[in-house]
Amino acid sequence: MTFKKAFNIGYVVLLLSFVLVYFILPAEQVITAVIILTLIFGAYQFILLKTLYKKHD
Repeated sequence: MTFKKAFNIGYVVLLLSFVLVYFILPAEQVITAVIILTLIFGAYQFILLKTLYKKHD
């Protein structure tokens, strides 16, 4: 799997998670959930990048 394909899959999951959080959580908790989801996506990108570069070498 290429980085672009894995990134796109992760990005779609992130957007769907944003929509789900927006409609499920109360308004006071939405910002916290969005920040946590963004940090998880950043960690996903870092791990993905590290794994694919390790596989490439």
